[in-house]
Amino acid sequence: MDMLKKWSWVVIAALAMAGCTARPDFYPPSGGGNGRGRGDDGGTPVKQVIERTDWKISYDGRADYTEDDGTVSRVEEFTFNYTGSAYFIVRVLTPEDMSEFYDNDIKTMLDAEVDDVVAQAENEGRKFYENTSDVFDYSVRKVYFNLIIHGDYTAYLIEIGKDGKPTYNYAKTDIRIVEETPTEGFLEWTGTWKVTDGSVKYNIVISSCEANYLYYVDGWETGDDVQEQMTMERDWIFARYRDSKLWFYGQYLMSYEDESLQDTSGNNVWVDQMFVGTYLTSNSDSNGEVDAEGAYAGYDIAHTVKRSDGKVVIEPERFTFDNGFEAVYHTMRYSRFCYDEENWAHYNDSGVPTFTGHVVTMELVPGTKAMSVEHARTREMLKRTQPRSHESHRTKVPNVLRK
Repeated sequence: MDMLKKWSWVVIAALAMAGCTARPDFYPPSGGGNGRGRGDDGGTPVKQVIERTDWKISYDGRADYTEDDGTVSRVEEFTFNYTGSAYFIVRVLTPEDMSEFYDNDIKTMLDAEVDDVVAQAENEGRKFYENTSDVFDYSVRKVYFNLIIHGDYTAYLIEIGKDGKPTYNYAKTDIRIVEETPTEGFLEWTGTWKVTDGSVKYNIVISSCEANYLYYVDGWETGDDVQEQMTMERDWIFARYRDSKLWFYGQYLMSYEDESLQDTSGNNVWVDQMFVGTYLTSNSDSNGEVDAEGAYAGYDIAHTVKRSDGKVVIEPERFTFDNGFEAVYHTMRYSRFCYDEENWAHYNDSGVPTFTGHVVTMELVPGTKAMSVEHARTREMLKRTQPRSHESHRTKVPNVLRK
């Protein structure tokens, strides 16, 4: 009992689902150098990078975690032995991450990851260490992450000084995350499904990303009813498997320079591509359709329900505003957020099934169940990070956030 009083044993955090890689593919790493020698001016010492072998990281495997609402989630469990007197963050990176984003240079990685945490705190008007779901101190021994896509990773414990600067002390361990055997309930949702609200219709292909947890979904907003086909590589989305149901949720997809938009200086405008839920401010006003803020990527938009007549229906969730007002989602669709104009833009005006006034159904195409459990895309292609607040696209964000 004394030990339980002394240590904080449980902290819940969420590794960016996007694919379970730690950084988005459109942010170059900051910093540089190898942490040895002196600064460019020849007179300022550069701190040495030190791997602390006395600090330990243990990957304990997958476990069940009970959420505040009583539901049980599968999580990745880590145990830490940090004996420093400052703060630390945890990052889980693939070898590809270290090579692509940091040129395999540990100092570059430490600088960039600490900068992310501090910059995010400044954007939110708080001290970096006040984010207790992402920044830990010596009292923390156990951290749970949302499931990470199976594969080989290195987990890093990165120390941050009380001044918000990297101390260049770190610890690491190599881990291998093994995928679970898919259950029949999970495989039940794989295959090709016809989605329709009675008017708009198209097929989507659902395949496994992480058994018993996460799916890929291809084909949303495609077909004859859609003006602008969402068929590019960036246009597949994730869906969750939870409580034997398929859950669609809001997610950040990527950022890119839109060559069709220029600012006053003639530069291409940066936009975020999102998958979002929308609601109606007025059922009689088609212009009242508003995207739920993409900064809350990860929110549930809709889920499947098996009715007594054998049909599978997609039922919308409710969006709750800060003032307590609730709105039922009207659609779920792709959108672009434009930084310069601070507004949203849909990709088409007609080709999206609507929940308002309709029943949206899913029907499995015969012979397609579990047709593509092993998806052709690799982990290296899953370089997305969410949730992400709408600050300047040049502002990096941490890869571990409270869900």
